[in-house]
Order: sequence, then structure tokens, then C-alpha cells
Amino acid sequence: MNKRYIYTLCLMLSVVLGLTSCLKGNDEEIDISQYDDMAITSFTLSAVNKYTTTTATDGTKNVSKTTLNSGLPVFSIDQYNHKIFNNVPLAAECDLKHVLVTVTTKRNGQIGIKSLTSDSVFAYVYTDSIDFSQPREFRVYALNGSGSRAYQVTVNKKSSEVIEKRWERVADGENAPKALYQDYALQTGEAGTFQLSKDGGNTWSDELLGDGEDASLLPTDNIAWLSFPYSASTNTDYELMAGSCANEGETCTVWRKIVEKDIPQIPAKWVNIPSENSKDYHLPKMGTLSLVFYNSNVYAIGDDGNIYKSRDGGITWKITNDFTLPEELGSYHIKAATDEKGELYLRNLDNNELWHLTEVPAAQ
Repeated sequence: MNKRYIYTLCLMLSVVLGLTSCLKGNDEEIDISQYDDMAITSFTLSAVNKYTTTTATDGTKNVSKTTLNSGLPVFSIDQYNHKIFNNVPLAAECDLKHVLVTVTTKRNGQIGIKSLTSDSVFAYVYTDSIDFSQPREFRVYALNGSGSRAYQVTVNKKSSEVIEKRWERVADGENAPKALYQDYALQTGEAGTFQLSKDGGNTWSDELLGDGEDASLLPTDNIAWLSFPYSASTNTDYELMAGSCANEGETCTVWRKIVEKDIPQIPAKWVNIPSENSKDYHLPKMGTLSLVFYNSNVYAIGDDGNIYKSRDGGITWKITNDFTLPEELGSYHIKAATDEKGELYLRNLDNNELWHLTEVPAAQ
């Protein structure tokens, strides 16, 4: 069986490599290039089975199956670390052993999937169900046969156990998010432009304001920045920026932009979220403000001891009890950030102590 899969993959590559550099039509030549690109550009779930158990009044249990093919989580592609994952987990009742996926590559690079039991690689076919009960290795082969690139694909789902959140001190900060040690800065430029630094002023990125936006409403102090996958569109990020601004009184100024990675030639522009849109649910001015994307939600954490949650992309902010800050902190002079797995960390700026929010089975 494995030999057949390897043969199929090799045959696909040999056919592509066997194409001539140009095909002649009636009156023109069509260039067929053999590219060396090796990148997955889109990964989506096509169908997932969900099994729901119900108990009748006589105690009989019935299991029903539902095939989910819409409203499924958006997957992020980390091109630097070659990892693909969903921040929004599937329901605990979903079957990860039989999943249909749709994968696209840059310039139609060929896709292979490594076996769970050996080093064999078989060709990806979009109609074949795939076992994602554990992370899988996908490989992209360049059309010109120059090489391949491996991606680790993880499909996350919720645990069926009842869990509770608990803060734990972290002795070794080596694996803590780098953002805990970075400061954001901003400097205005010509009309309609400004520069943003995510490392305390060492490097700067050129940013654009939307047409008619007022640069005087940009944050000047306690700046926080956040980027997370935009659930409404694949391969798109939603970015938020907030901070103190003299023209907003006791309320944080909040900005947003949507970055479409598939069309980088059209630069994204920052748009201010008017404070009047927030009605009575503003984000108050705070020192050491942090924005985090945790458990598929946007939170703001500052030095007032409260945790603010936004369900509408930064328009309104409400105090939440989804989780609380460690009682042992002593003060709320802190910074918060999530790592690449989406796990939340805190850094106490007074003593450099690190905290990690863990999830453990609740005591029965």
C-alpha cells in the first residue's frame, strides 16, 4: 500500500517535470514554467463529523451524526516555523480521525502527507479523509523537482473534560513569548502615514492611515498592538492598536486594520474606531496596556486589575470573569502576551516574575 502511494506521488511529479517549456496553440505560444516554490498558501476544513449523544427518559442513549461543512474554524499558517493550526478549537464531539481538507499551494506545488506509522509519503487527494487525531506532516514539492518543504498541521478541538484555569509561576522564561519583553512605539510621518515599532524603537514599519483619518487620535503612550486571524476570511489578519491619547480624555484610542495576505500589493490602512461607537463600554486609559488573543477572544489587560473583553473587534469593551489575574502579583504593573500555541503569560514588571495560565481537570 505504501509503495503504491509513493509511486502515485512520484508519477505526479514526473508528469509535471515532463511538460515542455512551452505549448504551441494555433497562433501563440503558452509559457509553462517549472517553478521552485514550496509553500502552502491556504488550508481549510471541508467536512468534519460531529457525534452527539442524547439520553432518553428511559435511560437509552442515542448517538446522532452531523456532518459539518460550514462555519468551521479558520486556520493560521506560520510560514516562518512551517506550522498550520486553528486557534478556534472544534467542538469536543468532533471526529478528528476522518476529516476532509482543502489545501492550496503557491504555483500549484504538489502535496504529500507523511504516514502516521512510517516514513512513507502518499499523495494528497482532497476527497480522501485524513486522520488528524495527532499532528500530521504535509510536504510541498516544487514543480521543478528542486526540493520539498514540510509543514506540521495540527487540528485542535476542545477537551471533553471539565477544566479549570490556574496561574502557575514559570521558573524558566526561555519559552515565554518575546512580546513580554518588547515595547511598542509610534512616530507620525507625513500626512496619512506613521511608523510603528514593536521592539522599543529598534525597527520600524511604515503604516498608512485610511482616507480622512485624524492622525491626532493616534496613541502616544502605553501603546498596545495585536494581530490575530480574521474569522470572516481565510489568509487574512485583523490588527488592533490601542493606547493613551490626549484628545480622547480618559478613554483609550482604538484603531484597526484588516490585512489580506493574498493581495499584498494593496496595503492595509488603519481606521480609527470612534469613541462614540463604544457607547458606555469604552476601554479606559491604563498604564502598561496589553492586548491579547486568547481562546479565540480579544482581551485588554492593564494596571487597574480588571480584564476587558471585546466581542466586536475592539468597538466595545466589557469587564469579564473569563479568568482573573493572580492574587499573588501584589501590583498590576504587568505585561501580557500569548505564545504560538495561544497560551497566556504574564510578566510582573516590578520583579520580572513570569506567570502562565494553565488549564487542568477540575476537581470532582
